[in-house]
Amino acid sequence: MAEVIVVHTWNDDQKDKVMEFAKKVTDMAKSKKLPAGLKLLSMDLAENKNEAVCKWEVDSINHLLETAKTLGPTWNIDAFEVKETFKKGLF
Repeated sequence: MAEVIVVHTWNDDQKDKVMEFAKKVTDMAKSKKLPAGLKLLSMDLAENKNEAVCKWEVDSINHLLETAKTLGPTWNIDAFEVKETFKKGLF
């Protein structure tokens, strides 16, 4: 499994669609209906900025992005694998 950060950015006129997308994804995560191999760890929405950051544990980035495509996003999505280098309480 890999940890992946996904950054969503959108224009003001896309906000309603983005919020609908976010609600679908969080509802799926809460009800354990995400596809096997995908686990949403966190979702953060920026204050007063059209940006959101999600952290996932996935079997592959391609699987995550292909699944996201089925929900029809029309905004920019950038995904990349990350390696944790610091976590409070470990040091």
